[in-house]
Amino acid sequence: MEETKVLLEVSEKPTIGKWIILAIQHVFAMFGATILVPILVNSSAGTEVLTIPVALATSGIGTLIYILCTKGRSPVYLGSSFAFIAPLAAAYLKGGISGAMTGIMVVGLIYVIFATLIHFIGKDWIHKLLPHVVIGPMIMIIGLGLAPNAISQIGLGTDTQIEWKGIIVALITFLTTAIVMVRGKGFLKIVPFLIGIVVGYIASICLGLVDFTPVAEAAFFSMPNFILPFVNYIPSFSAILTIAPIALVTMAEHIGDHTALSSIIGKDLLRNPGLDRTLLGDGIATFVAGMLGGPANTTYGENTSVVGMTKVASVWVIGLAAIIAICLAFLGKFTAIISTIPNPVLGGVSLLLYGFISVNGLKVLIENHIDFGKSKNIVVASTMLVLGLGGAAISIVSGDLSVTISGMSLAAIVGILLNLLLPDEKENKLEKVEEENNDTKEEKSEDKMENTEVIAETTAKEQIGVKNMNINVLDNPIIEHKLSIIRNKKTGTKEFREIITEIAIFLCYEAMKDAKLKEVEIETPLCKTKAKVLEENNYAFVPILRAGTGMLDGLLQVIPNAKIGHIGLYRNEETLEPVK
Repeated sequence: MEETKVLLEVSEKPTIGKWIILAIQHVFAMFGATILVPILVNSSAGTEVLTIPVALATSGIGTLIYILCTKGRSPVYLGSSFAFIAPLAAAYLKGGISGAMTGIMVVGLIYVIFATLIHFIGKDWIHKLLPHVVIGPMIMIIGLGLAPNAISQIGLGTDTQIEWKGIIVALITFLTTAIVMVRGKGFLKIVPFLIGIVVGYIASICLGLVDFTPVAEAAFFSMPNFILPFVNYIPSFSAILTIAPIALVTMAEHIGDHTALSSIIGKDLLRNPGLDRTLLGDGIATFVAGMLGGPANTTYGENTSVVGMTKVASVWVIGLAAIIAICLAFLGKFTAIISTIPNPVLGGVSLLLYGFISVNGLKVLIENHIDFGKSKNIVVASTMLVLGLGGAAISIVSGDLSVTISGMSLAAIVGILLNLLLPDEKENKLEKVEEENNDTKEEKSEDKMENTEVIAETTAKEQIGVKNMNINVLDNPIIEHKLSIIRNKKTGTKEFREIITEIAIFLCYEAMKDAKLKEVEIETPLCKTKAKVLEENNYAFVPILRAGTGMLDGLLQVIPNAKIGHIGLYRNEETLEPVK
């Protein structure tokens, strides 16, 4: 369509005025989420672990590093990652600031290692290591694990006294964010959390909940409190396993965001500049963030949405947004105002934010059609959820070295191992024979493809002892088309059932082409005449469970008075042979 062609080339420069306006839009898009991460990490840890100026600065610096690594071919903005909120707080409580920052740097190195492997051996192995059945529950754990923090910030905890002003502010913040998410148009829909914070902050001022003392004491310009290794602390590896496994989740998020952006701008970013370069940029950016005392970086879907909305995919715009973010980090008064945001405002936003993260994990499972009819998927997902939300932890002590794997990290490791080591479902013997026959046919001739249903049916007849039965193959392009749709793993349950019904109607017409008709007398609007009818009561449909049952609706639409029967046959689970 014509409107999609107004996307600028990634290397194209817009006019200066438009350049600045678009960059400011990107800053607003990333701002709310980026500043929330240090605030929420500090709230979870009960002390200051991260600072807002450093988070803003490392966000901008990381984005510029990413642009350099991708040779200016990918308009992606990097901001603070929500996935690391709980792990960072846990790492700080275990190993102090040295444990937390060392963990962030290790995450960056993991990205770099994966990027190197992808460069030399390709990226297909990532999907085997990180399937959606592992990624989905992991994202859900991240959101649900943070839920108690939101409740505490609002003031609804069982051990806290309810303050009516705080409840009102939290409610205003929550409703504002929710309404903007649901009813917002254009750019507003992209920044619901930022709008919620602003409205909640104004309500807090009106109710006297904001203390402006830090703003009055702050300088107009101030240096961010960068925390440097070997200067402010000695790197410690005591909390690595608390943080490092989360890199697997954010890598999946990285791939998803780049895939979405590729579809928006009409360029395959996973091929050019390539997943190896995009991961390398993200990894080095995160490593540098850890070196400076900032949170781990990740690709921001909010900024991807801005690209889709503005139809401008320019790295020049992203680069300017990064520079503006760095400049904001040095504005002391500005960052002091942010530090005065009351807890009820954060709680009202977090109530939606953490749930939003959890639902995104659920979306991963739904959109990728994860079949929980399979026991293996149930085992993997349920084990991860219980370990991640139940507070499970494993400590390994060797001399003076103590390593603890807990919560989300433990769930991620166990989920990956279970998925790799557990055998797949025991396949139906008939399905295996069908697959072998199909493979043989394909090897003999790719041009002479046999209908797989005929092979399966022939094999089934041999298994149950039925021989010399005539089989008619319904060789029709429409049937082939319908079969292709129901075989597609992306086809939903509703569509699958509808198409099975349509196929059954076609099959019924074909099966009844030699049916005998009975002559009867009928009366038309003009006169009495002879006509031929089908004696429907003489027919019975006997579905072969389970696939045949889905066809009954279609068959009964054609012959509604036919009888229905069932075959008394089941499979011996040990021998896989049929038992009558």
